[in-house]
Amino acid sequence: MNSTKRSIGKLMFPITRILLGLLVLIPGIIKLFVSTPNGVIGMLTNLGFPIPVFFAWLLIFSEIIFGALVLFNWKLEYTVIPPVIILLVATFTAALGNYSSMLLHLVAVSSYLLIAYHRHH
Repeated sequence: MNSTKRSIGKLMFPITRILLGLLVLIPGIIKLFVSTPNGVIGMLTNLGFPIPVFFAWLLIFSEIIFGALVLFNWKLEYTVIPPVIILLVATFTAALGNYSSMLLHLVAVSSYLLIAYHRHH
C-alpha cells in the first residue's frame, strides 16, 4: 500500500505541474491573441492600475514565459513566484467579492508553492 501511495504521488506531481503551467500559459496566450493587449489594458484601467499599458504587457509576457517555465519544470523554486504574485493580485482585485473565484485563486497559489517546495526538497 505504501508503494502505491508513492506511485500515485510520483504521478500526481507532473500532472499538477503541467496543469499549473497551463493555468497561466493559456490565459497569457489568450490575452495576447484573442482578447488582445488592448482588452487587458482596459481591464487594468478599470481596476485602477497605474501605468496600465506597462502592467498589461508585463502580465501577458509573465503569464506566457513563467507558465512555459513551470510547464517544462525549470527551477520551480523561482519560476512559481511570478504566477503566485499574479494570482494574489488577481484575487484581491479582479476576483474581489467573488468568494468562490477568490478561493480558487488561493488554491492555485498554494499548489504553486507546494510544487516549488516538493521540487526543492
